[in-house]
Amino acid sequence: MPSTELGPVIGDDARAVVESAHLVFAATVTPDGQPNLSPKGTIRVWDDHHVFFLDIASPNTRANLAYNPRIELNVVEHLSRRGYRFFGTATLHRDDDVFLEAMRRVFAEERAKYPVNCVVVVAVERMEELVSPGYLHVSSERAMRESWRERRAALDQAFEEHAAAHPFIPDRAPASEPGFR
Repeated sequence: MPSTELGPVIGDDARAVVESAHLVFAATVTPDGQPNLSPKGTIRVWDDHHVFFLDIASPNTRANLAYNPRIELNVVEHLSRRGYRFFGTATLHRDDDVFLEAMRRVFAEERAKYPVNCVVVVAVERMEELVSPGYLHVSSERAMRESWRERRAALDQAFEEHAAAHPFIPDRAPASEPGFR
């Protein structure tokens, strides 16, 4: 992967994966050394060397990053079964130009607003590709995507039946409540 003195360059393929997925799993470490893994639904590329997400309901992630700013982000495009691992250092932004610009980008794209505690910007220091072992059984990304489109349809149908029989009703608790990470 190309890099500069600022770190690896987030190229077109990594950008496409992030833009398609929008879901990332963020790994941090608690002050007592325990792992913390938390999904984030607002991952975006900030520029050639940074990614960001909005901290909407992540008091544990935020506390962990205040203690130790090291973070790993894993993002995978679900049909292609490949993606990237981003390793770096996080900076938390509140009430500054970065905070406002990040919210503008996400809110404009999603046409929705969220209560945002802070914006987490990650200076990417290292990147690694993630590739599913499923590629041992298919000849191309096109074949992988076709296979997963079919499989995804069956999985979605099964979950639709489950959701109809057992509907989830969110409790709308504020992000400071237990259970929100």
